[in-house]
Amino acid sequence: MQFFPFFSRMKTFKEFILEVNRPESGTDKEKAAWDKQKARRDALEDPSSVIIGQTGRDREGNRTYTLKSAALRRQQGKRRSENLKPLTTRELEDHAKRNLYPTPTKTAKKAIRIEGGRKRAQRDDAKTRTQQTGQQYDVDHIQGQPNRRRESLRSRFQKIHPGDASDNRQVMHGDENRSKNSKNTQRSTTRAGALRAALMRAKE
Repeated sequence: MQFFPFFSRMKTFKEFILEVNRPESGTDKEKAAWDKQKARRDALEDPSSVIIGQTGRDREGNRTYTLKSAALRRQQGKRRSENLKPLTTRELEDHAKRNLYPTPTKTAKKAIRIEGGRKRAQRDDAKTRTQQTGQQYDVDHIQGQPNRRRESLRSRFQKIHPGDASDNRQVMHGDENRSKNSKNTQRSTTRAGALRAALMRAKE
């Protein structure tokens, strides 16, 4: 039996994202910039040690690219995940007890379930927008974290910073997310505010 080629295999979401970022769908200048960085990467002894990363846009609105260390990118992701702590059941339960909720444990567990659902919905929204528009959308932290922070300040800072809470996340176009970097351009909340909002949703 003979099959049409386009029925052979569907792209994974990761493959789709990589295709979206490729400049074939962009201008000639973007394609040339990508090809230049690809040639630089292919000339290296270990091409897998670097990735082609988008750095923003030039004055004409064309995407610009450069080579970035794959190891440093992984380290950056690890640091951010360590700094951006999600809400925990223990924190929610302690907050509920201090504020005299009738059933702190039950309310905290429900709040965590709702929190997880909200974060999944945000990821799904970004994925849907990416697929519908052909342009990358990310889940961005409204109040970001710097890549590095002295250990002596980290614990105190994390008690105030909202971290990876659904109330501190938004779906944003990839270009806007990269240009924003770690700056806070919108409303912000505190750790206590994020905990209070999560518990109020569970209480309703």
